[in-house]
Amino acid sequence: MKQLALALTILALTVTAAGAQQEKNLPNKLMVIEAGDVKIKYLNFVWDAAAFEALEKGGGAYAGTRSWALARILTPRPITIDGNPVSGGALLILNPASGGDPMTLEIRMIDMRDVFTDINVIAAPPEGTTVYKVPANFERVDTVYDRLTMKLDDTGEKMKLSIHYGNRLRVLEAQR
Repeated sequence: MKQLALALTILALTVTAAGAQQEKNLPNKLMVIEAGDVKIKYLNFVWDAAAFEALEKGGGAYAGTRSWALARILTPRPITIDGNPVSGGALLILNPASGGDPMTLEIRMIDMRDVFTDINVIAAPPEGTTVYKVPANFERVDTVYDRLTMKLDDTGEKMKLSIHYGNRLRVLEAQR
């Protein structure tokens, strides 16, 4: 009887571990968050500490050699971020550190016809006009998310976009 209980316990642990591994290996899923008429679409890609470190330092691993298109920002009416207008369609881009400059977050106005919505990988961002660019300054936090998670809070005049990737968090504010 003890052997049967032990075998069942081992089986349960194996199935649980396999399920957790399968969850981590699931393809990226297109997520949509909304606040009023502002919509943000992003992929919930898996946390990769080495990739994030490559972005912070620049170069090295493939992840640190190119920009990441994190999200599409869709807004029919203009919003402003630090006085910079954002309307229509834009991309939120994470640029790797380069040449002594830090990793940055950028909002780039683009021709939305150049963006494909049925992909499940981090796409290289298309050309466009940069309307906002700041050092990324992600804060280290205790809560670790397995996948990129974004949250959009709307308090009327202000909106806050929280970007939580692994154990890093960055909040951007916009005004209506």
